[in-house]
Amino acid sequence: MGNNAGAFMAYDLYANAARTQLIGPVGRNYDIFYTFLSLSITGSAQFNLSVYGRVPPGQNLPAAYRYENAMSQGFLRYVFAAPLAGASSGENCRDGVAYPFASAGQSVFDFGGAQARVADNCVISLASDLDFGTVTQLDASRDATALIKLRCATDTDWLVTLSIGLNPTVNGFRQMAYNGNFLGYALYKDPAFLFPWGDTQVNGVAGSGENEDVTLTVYGRVFPQPVSVPGTYSDTVTVTLTY
Repeated sequence: MGNNAGAFMAYDLYANAARTQLIGPVGRNYDIFYTFLSLSITGSAQFNLSVYGRVPPGQNLPAAYRYENAMSQGFLRYVFAAPLAGASSGENCRDGVAYPFASAGQSVFDFGGAQARVADNCVISLASDLDFGTVTQLDASRDATALIKLRCATDTDWLVTLSIGLNPTVNGFRQMAYNGNFLGYALYKDPAFLFPWGDTQVNGVAGSGENEDVTLTVYGRVFPQPVSVPGTYSDTVTVTLTY
C-alpha cells in the first residue's frame, strides 16, 4: 500500500484465519486453497469466502497520510462435472482446466483494495533524576546531567518541554526546597549552559521521529549561593512530550 508521501506499507492476504495460507496472484506457484460443493442438477448454493489480511511487523513507516491500495481484480476459477466424472482437483481450479466429462470456467470480480493508517505516536521510556551530589558549601557552580529517552513514529514532529518545578521564584526561576529553604538552579539544552530549557515551544527541544530511540541530555547547574540550612534539597520537574 502506498501513501501520498511516497512511502509503502507491505501487507499479505491469506485464505485462513491463522494466516498460514498465503493467497498469491494468478500464474504464480502459490499453494492452492479450494472447496467442494455437491449440488443437485437444478440446485444452487451460496457461500462466503473470507480473505484475511496482515501487515508484517518491523516496518519503518511515516505516520503522515493514509496508506491504501487501489481496487484490483480478483479471479474465481471453478470446475464442475457430474459425479460419474470423478472429483476435481485444486490444480484444475487454479489452471481453469477441465478434465474428461467436466467443464471449467472463471469469474472476474473487483477486489475492494486495502487501506491502513499509521497513527502519530510518541512515548517516553526514560526520564532519569538530576543529582547534584553532596556539598558542604556552594562557593562554585555545581553541574549534573540527566537523560530523557523517547521514540516517535517516522515523520512525527515532537517537542519536549520542562516545567519550572514546584518552587519557582516570582521571576520564574527554578528552586529546590528543604523545610522552607531554597536553592536556585537552572536547566539547559547544551553543555555550555547557554540555552535554558523551558516549558514553551521557543525554549523546548524539538525534532522529527524516525521510529528509533532518541536520547536527550538535560544539563543542570546550581549557582554559587549561601547555604544557611543543611539538608536534602529537591524539586519535581515535569517532562512534557507534545506531538
